[in-house]
Amino acid sequence: MLNDALSSIGGIDSTKKTKSAENSPEAIQERFMSLLVAQLKNQDPLQPMDNAAVTSQMAQLNTVTGINKLNESMQDMTKSVSGSQSIQATTMLGRTVMLEGNNLSLSGGNAKAAIELKQTADVVNINILSSAGDVLQTIDLGPLGKGVHEFSWDGMNVNGGISQNGNYQYEIIAKAAGQDAEVIPLTQTQVQGVRNSPTGAMLLTENGSEVSLGDIKQIF
Repeated sequence: MLNDALSSIGGIDSTKKTKSAENSPEAIQERFMSLLVAQLKNQDPLQPMDNAAVTSQMAQLNTVTGINKLNESMQDMTKSVSGSQSIQATTMLGRTVMLEGNNLSLSGGNAKAAIELKQTADVVNINILSSAGDVLQTIDLGPLGKGVHEFSWDGMNVNGGISQNGNYQYEIIAKAAGQDAEVIPLTQTQVQGVRNSPTGAMLLTENGSEVSLGDIKQIF
C-alpha cells in the first residue's frame, strides 16, 4: 500500500511532470508525509504497520530526494561552467590563434603557419599548394627537433611570380631515418566571433572554421 503510494509519487524517471516544482525534493517529501499520516490514521488496529516497512519507505524517499538534489547541483554546475566558458571565449575576440589544420592565408606577401613534430626529423619540407593541388613553392626547413616550429611564405612561386592574396593549403614532407615522421599541421587564424552551443562556447575564425577553446594550440 505505502510502497505503491511512494512509487506513484516518486517515480520521477517513469512519469513525466508538466511542472518541475512537482518533482522538487520538498514537494515529494510533503506528499509522502501526507500519505503516511493518512495511512497511519486509517490502519487496522489489529494489523498495525510494520516498523521495518516504514523505515524502508523512508530510506527510499531519502534516495529519491537525494538523487533530485544531486541532479539540481549538477545542472547548476553545468550552467556555471558554460557561463564561465562564454566569458572566457569573448576575451579571444580579435586574437590570433594556432589550430590544427593545413590552411595558409596569404596577405600582403606574408603567410604564417606552423608544424608540430612528435619526433626529431632529418628532413622537413613544406609544399605550398594551389586550389588545384599543384605545388606553388617548396620551403626547406632542414632538420628539426621535436616540438612546434613556425614557418612563413612570402607568396613567391616556383616560376618567380607573386601569388595572389587568399587562402591556400600546404602539405608536409617529414622524414626520420628514411621513414615518415609523425607531424601535425597547424594553421594560424584570427578569432572573429563567439557562438554558444550545447557543448560549450565555440570560436568562429576568419578562415571559416568553428573550434572550441580546447582546440587552441597557441595564442598570439
